[in-house]
Amino acid sequence: MPALRRARPPLPRFALAWFPSFDGIERVEAFRSRHDPAAGSVAAHLTLVFPFSTALTRLQVETHMRRVLERSPPIPVTFRGTRLVSNEFVFLMASRGAAALTALHDRLYTRSLRPHLRRDLDYEPHITVARHPDLATIERALDEARGEFAGEFRDTLREATLLAVGSGGRIDPLASISLDTA
Repeated sequence: MPALRRARPPLPRFALAWFPSFDGIERVEAFRSRHDPAAGSVAAHLTLVFPFSTALTRLQVETHMRRVLERSPPIPVTFRGTRLVSNEFVFLMASRGAAALTALHDRLYTRSLRPHLRRDLDYEPHITVARHPDLATIERALDEARGEFAGEFRDTLREATLLAVGSGGRIDPLASISLDTA
């Protein structure tokens, strides 16, 4: 009789996000509660490092992220305008600060995180405000978002949060990492 193999536990998954707190974030959260299924799992955020599975320890991941973030100045960001993406998502787009956010994203995906870079999509700094697989439904959400978010929202990225992403969709904050404030 062959020996039974024990299933290996899944590798831990990590992500890095910024949770802005601009005036009007409560409107974004209210909109997300109606249109984004992830709203109950995680607050409105801008993803800097997308969820990835790794054999690296939390300390290794956090140390790398700390080294990058602590060498980066705070980034003033303005969110303005919404976009439909992949006929499934509505994004509130970062305008001012987008290039600096992209550069930070690129620096985070160096060294030990390089293998985890999502090469299948271009990085566009945003907050997801709606998601639905039905095109007619997501287009209605886009129309509503254009009216709801016609102005602009300003904040400054001063710290990011390392997250643990569970297989069941649970998301837990692990550490807050400040950008260089010198």
